[in-house]
Amino acid sequence: MKSPSKAPFKSRAVANYRRTTAFKFTCLFVILAITLCTIQVIILMRYEHPSDLEQEIAQTSSSNDDETLPKWITDYFRWHKDMRAKYPGTQLFLDPDAPKLIIRTCLGLCGGLNDRLGQLPWDLYLANQTQRILLLRWERPRPLENFLVPNDIDWSVPAHAEGFGDMKAVRAITPLFQDYADDHPDDDFWASHLDKALERANTGEFKNVRVLRHRLLGHLAEDVLEERLRALGETDMIHSTRSFGNIFRAFFKPSQGVNAQLQQVYSELNLSPGQYTAVHCRVRHPKATVAGVVVHGKFAKYPADKTGLPWYGETKDFAVAVATHAIQCARTLSEDPKEPIYFMSDSNDLVRYIAHELNDKDFISRNATLFDNKHDVAALKAVKATNIVAREVTLENAHIDKQKGRKPKDYYATFADLLLAANARCVTFGIGFYAIFATKISGTECKLLYQEEEWGGKEGGKESKVCTEEAYKHLP
Repeated sequence: MKSPSKAPFKSRAVANYRRTTAFKFTCLFVILAITLCTIQVIILMRYEHPSDLEQEIAQTSSSNDDETLPKWITDYFRWHKDMRAKYPGTQLFLDPDAPKLIIRTCLGLCGGLNDRLGQLPWDLYLANQTQRILLLRWERPRPLENFLVPNDIDWSVPAHAEGFGDMKAVRAITPLFQDYADDHPDDDFWASHLDKALERANTGEFKNVRVLRHRLLGHLAEDVLEERLRALGETDMIHSTRSFGNIFRAFFKPSQGVNAQLQQVYSELNLSPGQYTAVHCRVRHPKATVAGVVVHGKFAKYPADKTGLPWYGETKDFAVAVATHAIQCARTLSEDPKEPIYFMSDSNDLVRYIAHELNDKDFISRNATLFDNKHDVAALKAVKATNIVAREVTLENAHIDKQKGRKPKDYYATFADLLLAANARCVTFGIGFYAIFATKISGTECKLLYQEEEWGGKEGGKESKVCTEEAYKHLP
């Protein structure tokens, strides 16, 4: 016979246990909620301004704590800052005692980001040799300040400086290299015209000209600058050292619009600086195909570099094959198969296909016949073996030289991707200088060339063994 007190005691114990457990979970939930709220408040307090978070992200792109620069550059920076403080605003242009100026301008076709911004060592050399204040001014596609703003060095033309914003007025400024081809410098330019122009600016005809402008394209002649630096007793050649990134960061920080897009990508893709690999595929570049072959764009009247790569047939297969090879090469640099690979390209269709559609089971099932194509099969295999991520894309990254006339926001992604690549642990790159420019900013040694240009000239700064299928054929 059961004891009459057992069953009621057991029921009360169970009830008490349930109440106690429920109370514990309630307390735990409240504590967790308070903790999360506290963390959020701390983050909001710490990053009161959106740019604060981005600046921290940008600074982590380099693991080097030594922000030193060659003495000639630090001396020039100090003088530059002193003069801008002494002659604020338009006084820099109007005060007769203010130093003379040299301005890198863009008035039309000036090349891509590396052509325009990757020439800072040359810009500083010219400014230092002529003892002029260096400023930067774009008229096309939009003023540079829409995308990058001054950081430590104020390179911006004062807002109310007369004539700027008027193409004719800016074009009327005396060119430093007047009568010389600084936009396409040849051997004669480097051998004699450069020195003649500097002499003319220092002691000759242009000695008293207050403002000179230039647009020297020197990224294929970095060796010329390095020879000049050695002749002056310098040991830091800048282009391949941490100094390049230190100079870039002294000049630039992202504008509010670019910064917002950069933060959004980091947040949505859960990326952390230095903990992902970047892969860049420049498939619209003319030198991606054999010399003389013009790849027509989505609007047949214009080339693909201007209107986008048609997403069908041979052009699609070509782009997919390039991306597949680039991703497989990037895998050889990976320390962890789960490490994110941030995929970017000048073709929005390629980004959407590689990073989004091939990761979508519904897309794959709906397009089963698509995978009768060997290029698509290989791409799917590569994507499944990696952790490919990319931002959402609706339009291609607008080329600042080929696709002018757009609103400033239409170019934000081009700058955001550059900074994302500069913050990557490793970078895999091919045609063009966009991604190699990012590696010079970051100073990373972890970089890999997967594709050489099909034709034309030397590829300064890209000296690297080319990745072939042999490098990754052992990978699963």
